[in-house]
Amino acid sequence: APVDPVAGGIAVNVGDMLSRWSDGRLLSNLHRVRMPEFVAGIGADGPAAPARYSLAFFMQADKRAMIECSAHDPITAGDYILGRIRSNFSPSTVGEEVGA
Repeated sequence: APVDPVAGGIAVNVGDMLSRWSDGRLLSNLHRVRMPEFVAGIGADGPAAPARYSLAFFMQADKRAMIECSAHDPITAGDYILGRIRSNFSPSTVGEEVGA
């Protein structure tokens, strides 16, 4: 769901592993990037995008850590990541992504 910005606040994007580990209490979000709207009167040469700042920090659990929750069988973080990579880049889906 869209979230209105809060002055001085930060946004935290939760990934699938943390969502699973939290037993669904923290929801992972769909990653998307979009261009900001251009605003008249803020650029020296015409409309421009307002300033914004972004800091990406990625973190994952130790590959031996057990990811346990009530909805799924326990799995190590390493096996979870390998499973996600395999499902995202399996031969059956790669061709669809590149239009083959």
